[in-house]
Amino acid sequence: DISGPAIPSRFLLRVRALLGAEAPKKATDDHIIDLAREIDPAPREIPLFPRPAPLPSVDQRRIDVSVTALDRLRSDPYQFYAAQIMQLKPLELLDEEPGPPWQGTLAHAILEDWHKGKGDLADLASQHLAQMDAHPLLRALWRPRLVQALRWVEQEIGNRSDRVPAKWEEWGEMRVQGVRIFGKADRIDRIEGGGLAVIDYKTGSPPSGKQVQAGYALQLGTLGLIAAAGGFKGLAGEPVAFEYWSLGKSKASDTGFGFITTPILEGRKRTGIPLEDFLPEAEKFLTEALDDWILGTAAFTARLNPDAPVYDTYDQLMRLGEWLGREGGG
Repeated sequence: DISGPAIPSRFLLRVRALLGAEAPKKATDDHIIDLAREIDPAPREIPLFPRPAPLPSVDQRRIDVSVTALDRLRSDPYQFYAAQIMQLKPLELLDEEPGPPWQGTLAHAILEDWHKGKGDLADLASQHLAQMDAHPLLRALWRPRLVQALRWVEQEIGNRSDRVPAKWEEWGEMRVQGVRIFGKADRIDRIEGGGLAVIDYKTGSPPSGKQVQAGYALQLGTLGLIAAAGGFKGLAGEPVAFEYWSLGKSKASDTGFGFITTPILEGRKRTGIPLEDFLPEAEKFLTEALDDWILGTAAFTARLNPDAPVYDTYDQLMRLGEWLGREGGG
């Protein structure tokens, strides 16, 4: 009475081939079931994967720090460690569609050429879009919004009679406790009376006042410190204004895009830092970061500040899903 296959299954034959001499000569149904059950049971106690907290050597820590990487260092030291010390850069996916980082790069490139007098904003937008490796439909959909946002920048600069752009897309640097701090300023204006306005273009949402207060958005302040130290070639003066120029939608703009915010506490704002304290606070946050991680011995702990805005670039590398929420052993 045959109630099943007359020949061994392909799976069983494969197992026997892999086990070789270790394979049982004749496996009963009960034996096979026992083997299958052995696959499933796990150890009674599985140790939790710990939150990564690498401790590089003194020599590995002594690296230059960019103003953009400084925010990441304070918010998620592990991401700084992976990107800056280990130099682990993410690879673009094949046929990856342009995203927010591309938008920022494109807008900066167009504005840089426009400031240099290389042509009209609309023409420059068309030129840069044509050079982009993306589907023509995507380029066509992006162009109107991009041009309108850039037109707002042109109008806003033209309406400012009390200032004139002095530097744009300019690299600067300074040394703090022997560490080179460097960064690129999107634009620095010379204000009537000799002061400087440090401007950061944003294609997305600018940092909130709370983020600036907590030391997770230090780019404007650190660039201001570089400017105050004479770190931008051919530019001297005291920074007295700090602004984010966002290219996002705005009902108040004639073009439908563009608005200006500042991390300075003024008017009816409830969050931000008073102007007289802005650069001293930025210097304090910078010094603390250098003392702890670059010149000190602090661990580069993953997600050290859960409330800080972070990227997900290195979530897989830090095996986030295996320890997040279980740091206390629960």
